[in-house]
Amino acid sequence: MWQRLVGALAVALVAISASIVGTAAAPAQALSGADFDPGAIISDANFYNGSAMSEAEIQRFLESAVGGRCDNANCLAAYRTATPTRTWSFGTCSTYHGAANESAARIIFKVQQACNLSAKVILVTLQKEQSLVTNRAPSDGVMRKAMGYGCPDTSSCDSTYYGFFNQIFAAGRQLTWYTNPAGSFTSIKVGQVNQVRYHPNAACGTKGVHIKNRATAALYYYTPYTPNAAALANIGGTGDGCSAYGNRNFWVFYNNWFGPTTMPGANEITALWNATGGASGVLGAATSGFITIAEHGGGLGQAFANGSIYWTSATGAQYVIGPIKDYYFARRGAAGPLRYPTSSTQQITAQGGGAGQVFQGGSVYTSGFGTFRVDVPIRDTYWAYAGAAGPLGWPTAELSTSTVKGGGSGQSFQAGAIYSSRSGTWAVLGFERYYASRGNATGALGWPASNPIAMSGGTGQAFSDGSVYQRAGGDAYSVLGAMRSYYFSFGGATGSFGWPIAEQECSGNVCTQRFQNAILRTAPEGASWSSPQIDEAYTAAGGAGKLGAPTSGYLFVREGIGGVARAYQNGSVYSSSSGTFAVSGAIRTRYFASGGAAGPLGWPTGAETCGLAGGGCSQAFAGGTVFSMPGDVARVTTAQFFEAYAAAGGPAGVLGASTSDSIVIPQNGGGHGQAFINGSLFAKNGGAAQAVTGDIRTAYFSRGGAAGHLGFPATAMACSGAGGPCTQGFDFGSIRWTAQGGAVIY
Repeated sequence: MWQRLVGALAVALVAISASIVGTAAAPAQALSGADFDPGAIISDANFYNGSAMSEAEIQRFLESAVGGRCDNANCLAAYRTATPTRTWSFGTCSTYHGAANESAARIIFKVQQACNLSAKVILVTLQKEQSLVTNRAPSDGVMRKAMGYGCPDTSSCDSTYYGFFNQIFAAGRQLTWYTNPAGSFTSIKVGQVNQVRYHPNAACGTKGVHIKNRATAALYYYTPYTPNAAALANIGGTGDGCSAYGNRNFWVFYNNWFGPTTMPGANEITALWNATGGASGVLGAATSGFITIAEHGGGLGQAFANGSIYWTSATGAQYVIGPIKDYYFARRGAAGPLRYPTSSTQQITAQGGGAGQVFQGGSVYTSGFGTFRVDVPIRDTYWAYAGAAGPLGWPTAELSTSTVKGGGSGQSFQAGAIYSSRSGTWAVLGFERYYASRGNATGALGWPASNPIAMSGGTGQAFSDGSVYQRAGGDAYSVLGAMRSYYFSFGGATGSFGWPIAEQECSGNVCTQRFQNAILRTAPEGASWSSPQIDEAYTAAGGAGKLGAPTSGYLFVREGIGGVARAYQNGSVYSSSSGTFAVSGAIRTRYFASGGAAGPLGWPTGAETCGLAGGGCSQAFAGGTVFSMPGDVARVTTAQFFEAYAAAGGPAGVLGASTSDSIVIPQNGGGHGQAFINGSLFAKNGGAAQAVTGDIRTAYFSRGGAAGHLGFPATAMACSGAGGPCTQGFDFGSIRWTAQGGAVIY
């Protein structure tokens, strides 16, 4: 059906239309021919809208268009006629039920409903065809061909469609039928470039127009010409001899009366399609025009051979392709729970590869494990672990829900799971198999209450009814109920008890569990603990036969590296990361004198060793070695000094009992010294131990000893007879002694 051209009247029509004020949207501002898109003259949403205007709104608009004054009965603001009941034998309109004395506004309103064609489109078409909207006194001839329907450019009008009612209903039927898939009008391809003529004169040529939607295609069927550059350059007037004005004027009137003709987002969709490579890109050729989506605040979509693009003002234009598209469509697309995409489909190479996409209602991931939705709040935790590229990997199942223990939900991933409950939303990562073996949320642990927590030496995780701990390289174990409360009171895995090394065992109301440094026991009367290491060391050291009965409970000692200790009648047992050892006798007396584990000696690092020269014993500690000899107190000294002391006869020998520990002497190259009742031992670093006694020691000390100008002794003292002479060499001199002359320094 060809519509006649409107050219010479264009200037007057535009000027009149700009003055119309009604119930329509605010008119477009600074309308320019450069804004005209021949492929999207009007959106489907604005065109196919059976509720665009109420009857009262249409009447007010018509009255405003003529300034509230009509000069004859054909003026649309005052027009009335009887209408027949009519059902078309073809087309997409429902039956029009006729009535007596119907107004123009009512006829337009009822056709809008019957054909799902916007009353705004009908009003604009009436104006661009016959200037009827603003005409105060239309002739009967103008009224007969009100919509220009059945009036081709090349012949007279078909009288079958004469009359205002016939024109409105027939044109409404035709405009909605043009792009009905069941209709016969298929020469204009939506989503493709079509060659559209500029003018009925074929010599004026054609323009390649990418027609983007059904409504624009319908306008080209009705008026098969597109405005040329001259018509668009003078949008308020005429162009040149090859200018056609029908579709241009439709666009101008609609914009000035009702606002923009196209739904926002169309240009963004086209721009994204072009950015992806157009018909040769990932989306392929268009298979639909722009499709208005009413759900979830409204949006715009367009289908392509390999995917779709969606647009909203909040999300922008985003495309959906591949398995994610199939998943999305199976759940009603933008009208479904996922709503609109907020990102385009993104390829992800991690963990074997796949793709992901963010939607307003969640995210969708596809991989070799399948295609699954990940929704908030689980998605927030998943993203905190870097999503599919992180340690959790790809989702392997849809979300599942449970009513156990207050209810919650969970979702499985490649290397773990995420759970959401009243305790929060947390990942189970590293413990997932153990958690499953314990019944997941239905088991003794309940719902997760934290993410995995890295600690020195391992990992832990809290659950609503317990906690799980796993030492690096070890197995995972639970700590539950009252046992966990007691464990926490001592600092948990980083506290005194250390890591659990076995599961809890219960008999009736009494439960025990073994930890690195203790065995914990809970019972109705309270909780307690013991140290198996100390018990074993006590037995190995001779038990009550040697160490006697306990005189204290098990004590945590936090100084130094920390550990456990217990006192007995004849000794004590200490357990730390250095091992578990008994300390007894003279060595314990010396150890206690220096503050025990809290003092400079620190924790024992070895067991007591006896059978040394002179019947001595020794024991190593972190801060030094304690040696003891019968008849003397224990001292912190070196093995070198102890051997030299024993060789000199020990406390019964020439040196007598010790009076000090060994001390460091930094001067003169550095070394050690130790005092005894009758002399001293000195050893330069790397040198042998030498004794200095008698008057020679007195003279030596008068010069500062090893720290003085003589330095360390270099030889043992040598004597000839009881009265001397006796001599001893030092690093920087000698001392000679005789009974008559005493000690002389050389």
